[in-house]
Amino acid sequence: MPPSADDAAASFDDYFRASKKPLLAMAYMITGDIQVAQDLTQEAFLRTWIRWSRVRKYDDPRAWTRKVLRNLIISKSRSDTVRRSPVGSPGNVPPPDETHVMLAAALRSLPENQMMAVVLHDGAGMSVPEVALTMKVPDGTVKSWLSRGRATAALSLDASLSTGGR
Repeated sequence: MPPSADDAAASFDDYFRASKKPLLAMAYMITGDIQVAQDLTQEAFLRTWIRWSRVRKYDDPRAWTRKVLRNLIISKSRSDTVRRSPVGSPGNVPPPDETHVMLAAALRSLPENQMMAVVLHDGAGMSVPEVALTMKVPDGTVKSWLSRGRATAALSLDASLSTGGR
């Protein structure tokens, strides 16, 4: 007997509660903007909900939502690059937190595999085996990327801090 709509909604509610924080953290670490991170995470969950009858049967539904979220972040980044131009005064928008700007710059300076490993593990709270499964590499490779990525990011942050963020 197929699951009822109430069962599907309840299972999605449980999934949402368990997945919201790590996915939002991942989006925030990559975008550096909490509003954008919230919007993109919400869109990823909406797309997951629309396909929940299929996605809920996957071994790891969060991996599917994570991939959707990552694609949304990439798409947003590409469209922002095209649209970047001054459009009047920024109004009451506060300047970005300098510490976050330096962290984002340090993460962006890493090779993509190291950046994603650090963001997924340290930002989204995934375990090494979960990161390895997501990135389709052995656990040891993830550990190596984490070690190298953290060391390189730390050097980059130290350099930024010693020059006053410039």
